[in-house]
Order: sequence, then C-alpha cells, then structure tokens
Amino acid sequence: MQQQPDLLNNSTLSPDTEQTSVTEKSVVPAGFAGSAGIPGGTTDNPTSMASPVTRHALNPPVENYQLLLCGIDTLDLGLFVTWNDQWDQTSQELEAKKQLAQESKSVTESTDLGRQFMHLPSGKPPNYRFGIRFQEYLVYIAKSEKYRTSPNVYVSLSASLLWHEPFATILELLALDLEQFGGTIDRIQPSRCDLAVDFRLTQPPNFQFLEQHSISRSRKVSSHINSGILETYYGGSPAAPVRLRIYDKGREILKSNKQWFLDLWGIQDPENVWRVEFQLRRPFLHQYRINTLDDLWEKIGDIWSYLTTEWFSLRLSDNDKAERRTIHPWWAAVQESGELLRVNNGGRRRFDSDNPQQIDKILPHVFSRMITIAALSGIKDRKESIHKLMELLSRHGTDQTFQAKLEEKLLKLGYRGTLGGADNDDLPF
Repeated sequence: MQQQPDLLNNSTLSPDTEQTSVTEKSVVPAGFAGSAGIPGGTTDNPTSMASPVTRHALNPPVENYQLLLCGIDTLDLGLFVTWNDQWDQTSQELEAKKQLAQESKSVTESTDLGRQFMHLPSGKPPNYRFGIRFQEYLVYIAKSEKYRTSPNVYVSLSASLLWHEPFATILELLALDLEQFGGTIDRIQPSRCDLAVDFRLTQPPNFQFLEQHSISRSRKVSSHINSGILETYYGGSPAAPVRLRIYDKGREILKSNKQWFLDLWGIQDPENVWRVEFQLRRPFLHQYRINTLDDLWEKIGDIWSYLTTEWFSLRLSDNDKAERRTIHPWWAAVQESGELLRVNNGGRRRFDSDNPQQIDKILPHVFSRMITIAALSGIKDRKESIHKLMELLSRHGTDQTFQAKLEEKLLKLGYRGTLGGADNDDLPF
C-alpha cells in the first residue's frame, strides 16, 4: 500500500507554546456557487471526475483510518409550547426564583416524579427570559405566553444524553418536565445540530496538510496550535450558518473528563482519535427546509453528503482544476460514514461512568488540605490526621446543607448514565 501523502509530518508547525491563526483564502472551485454555509448552485459529482486508473493509483484502500463513531453530538430544539391558564402565576414564580438565583442563592426543586431541577440566574437573551437546568438538558423559557412564528421554549440537550439514550425517550422526558410548568408541546423545530464522525488515525493531520488539500466554500480558516501541534482546525466563522471543526477528540475528552467516549469507541487509549464535526445553525437548517425532527431524520444523510462533498473536502493535488481532484482516502471514508447517520439516531449505548478518573484528580487536593490541617493541629500521624479530618467534616454543615449541595452538584454534572429522578422505576418508560 502506498504511503498516505503529507499526513504524517508535523514539523512545519510553529514551535510557539500556543497560538491561534486566522487566514483568508479563495478556495471555492469553479462550479461551486453561493455564500459560505448556504447550499446553492449545482456541480458534477467531484468524486467521479478522475479516471478509474488515476483513482486506483492515488487512492489506496483506506486501511490507516479506523471509523469509531458517527452521530449527532449537539442538538438544540425550539419548542412551540401552549401554557395552561396558570401561566401568569407560573411566570411570576419563575421570575422570583430567577431573582433568588441572581443573589447567589441555590434554588433547586423537584417535579411530581422526583426529577430535580435548578433555577438559573439568567435565561438565553434576547428571546428567553428564564433558565432551568435539568440533569439531562437546559430549558429556556420566553416571558411571552403565546408563540407566533418563533418558538417560546429553547432546549439544549447534553451530548452524553444524545449518545446514550433513545431519542423517543428524551422527547417523552422533555414533555413530562414541561407539563410540570403547565406546558404542552405543539411543535418541535431543530435550531442547531452538530454532526460528528470520529476516526482513529495512524498519525494525526497537521495544518499544512489541511491547507494543501482542502477545498472549501468558506473563505475563513483558523486553527488552534499548542506547542507546535495542531489541536483544532476551523472552517467558517463562529456565527456562520455552517462551521467545520477538525480536532483532536482524544485530547479533548481527557481535558473535559468525557472518558465515557472510550466505551463508545471500543478502545482503551484515546490517542490519535480525531473528530470531523459540522456545526449547523438555524439559517442552514431553514435553507434545507428542516422545520421538524422528521425533516432532519429524513435529510440527514443528504446533508452530510453535501457538507463533505461540496461544502468542504480534502483532495489530492492531481489536477489543475480543484473540482476534478481525487478525494483523499481518509476523506472518502468520512464521506461514506454519512450512511451511518441514517441509522444511528436513537440507539441506546452502555454508559461507563468516568467518576474514577475525576476522583483521582480531586484526591491530591483533598490530601493536601488534610496535611495542612494536620500541621495546624500539631498532628504527625497519618491515621490520626484522617480521623481529625472526619471529625471536622462531621461538624461542618448539616445534613440538610449536604443534601442541598449534593443535589446542586448532581445537576451541574449532568447526565451520568441514568435519567434523573427520585426513582427511575417511577418514570413511565
């Protein structure tokens, strides 16, 4: 098998400790029309332009890239909700709890099913005044009782929830939670959707490789480079209808304590796991006429095909005309993974908690504080210092304080493998 071109060398990157670079480039090939992020124009299939002989010579079998995972990593929903005749009282209560939260007071409550939630000190400006955190998602509620052309509730689902729970269960849970406030969901509109595919690469890409091989509809490119090593490559601006991220997902899960991805990937070591991710905002979804979740499920494969074929691609330098260049072998595998998006929505996956890793990070801090207490107390024996720490902790705070702080912490940690509730057996699914 021929060696993969240019993918192996990181020596051209800057040796600076950390840097972010932004460049503007004209890389829109002939036949590609429209502004960045919005589908437009027509073009021949770029993967069919080169001759079969050329493709066979320059595209050896994709053996250096192992597909690990493909699916939706972020999904924000706009809900059109009808409130019952108690809305005035409900909104007043939400306002009062919001004011308490702004005074740095923890405000947690429970639904009739024992599902705990926390009132947030702010909503989501400019349309949503109130914010509520459940373990599985954030809910933002507009002050206005009626909706017209825009949703009056906005929900951000957690990534861990999306990767582990069937989507039908998520929607049913969301409906039950809104009923607690007197709301009934009339319609659901996708507002943001991030499509992601994870690969284990033999060796990671560098900025020069991506620059030399990319054909993009976006003129704006930026990167995050740390100690001369590429961590993230961006295509498109942060607020654009479409934004591409190619980044070191293995490094990211260690920083963010998402080691449960290892179980989803079926590997033990996250080294050289890279993600290709497209962030799709409402203007793009509207352009694709995605107004319901059914629209999204129906068109998700076609969207991936457009994004990885016309909006952005990695191609070999085997033709003067960009649109006729051969698709790079790894990117061909990225394109083909879109077929999995059609069938990967709603599957339940096993969740292995990453608590042991997080506890290992906390223990040195606790141990250091115990040493300080021992020194201040004149204690030189390890076991005696442990007993002293337990004695002090038992006197610090009440059972009620402990329970309140624990509930708050569990909500902030989010979904950890089980749906929130006093007893999951009480949930009607």
